[in-house]
Amino acid sequence: MQAAQRLTGLMALGLAFTLILSPVNATAAPQKNAGLKENIREITSLTSSDYKDLAFLKPILKDKMVVSLGENFHRVAEYSSMKTRLIKYLHEELDFDVIAFESGLGDAFMTNENAGTWTSAEMMQRSIFPIWHSKETLNLFDYIKKQQGTKDPLYLTGYDMQFTSGYLTQFIAGWIAKVDKDQGEQYFNFEMQAMTDFYKVLNQYGMDDSHPEAKAEIKKVKEAYEPKYKALIQFIQEHKEELAAAYPANPHMVDIALKTLEDRVNFIEMGTYDTKESYEFRDRIMADNVEWLMKVMYPGKKVILWAHNDHLAKNTSKIQTKEQGKWIGSFTSMGELLHKKLKDKAYVVGLYMNSGKASTITTQKSFDIKPMPKGSLEEVMMRSGYKIAFADLSKHKSPNQNNAWMFKPIYAAEDGMTSEIIVPMSMRFVPKEQFDGIIVFDKVMEPTTKF
Repeated sequence: MQAAQRLTGLMALGLAFTLILSPVNATAAPQKNAGLKENIREITSLTSSDYKDLAFLKPILKDKMVVSLGENFHRVAEYSSMKTRLIKYLHEELDFDVIAFESGLGDAFMTNENAGTWTSAEMMQRSIFPIWHSKETLNLFDYIKKQQGTKDPLYLTGYDMQFTSGYLTQFIAGWIAKVDKDQGEQYFNFEMQAMTDFYKVLNQYGMDDSHPEAKAEIKKVKEAYEPKYKALIQFIQEHKEELAAAYPANPHMVDIALKTLEDRVNFIEMGTYDTKESYEFRDRIMADNVEWLMKVMYPGKKVILWAHNDHLAKNTSKIQTKEQGKWIGSFTSMGELLHKKLKDKAYVVGLYMNSGKASTITTQKSFDIKPMPKGSLEEVMMRSGYKIAFADLSKHKSPNQNNAWMFKPIYAAEDGMTSEIIVPMSMRFVPKEQFDGIIVFDKVMEPTTKF
């Protein structure tokens, strides 16, 4: 739930890897009389289309407009499989029609527009960050593509302000070129150079706050390219009607392009802030993007959000996280901002693991996860004896001896500011304050990268 900043391995048209803000960590003490079985439900399958084991969710979620599906680490196969199954269930049984990823808003829009001509793998690779490129996530894109030809499509979208892939740059440049060929070519060239220059600084210095020279270099990048972005934004505003006519398939094409270009400037600017400031800067924009999507793009439709726990938990500013041996306060996340507005119309699910294997963020190297320590959130829920345990915290209004663990600070595993792996007992929070539901997997594996 705490946020942390990490570099995500993304190769897009020769660019270096993309930045993803990720988790921070917390603290807690062993709980007695915690996690009794009566408060925990068993989920029996990661993939089954028979939803009997998920039927208990229907009365819990039937009146919700937003369901958020988190994860305490990105590179875990079971997380993507379970999210995919839950998304199918929510779409088929509870009329949720939009899946929104922690990935570029424009990239997902472009992919949804081209779903009829691209393969499922192309859709996945061009719309979401590489951390989720796996066989397990591909199953969701197979489903999205299949639903495109029905009367009940599942719309793919994103809400992040970060650069995701060069395919979006090609898409927008080609669209602009229909009205002004030179403008289209100039945009493609300066954006690809802007991202190359930006990532060159990140690759040289990393995201460590101890390198003020990195921020100075990024400021130079912003000063060099912001005027170009602003000039193009002005061009689009002045030629709205012509550009809209050049893409009659979707009336929101102009809006998406403007938001994308504004977010490019924000993305570069984010690199000039300290870690916590950059998290909050990014999450404010993501929260605004989610609200815009719900009001403008998909009014009245139920939405599923996919992200790290850190971006979705309801009160992240109350979380404590362990960073470089010190406990610090987390940041105010998108989830916290949305919670203040959506209140009981939203339901947030945090995903955790007890043991197994995962893979590092940038190198995809496998590493072991030993069983979580006694008294941790993961160990408490594993006392249920279930391989996949689900706890609904939303119905519990006051503590008793059977649910006390929900109301007290507890430790859980997290990855850190730039960590490649997940660390036990590195975050501390009150479960009830942060999540409406929690899923813990007894044993996990790293994602399947061959698909």
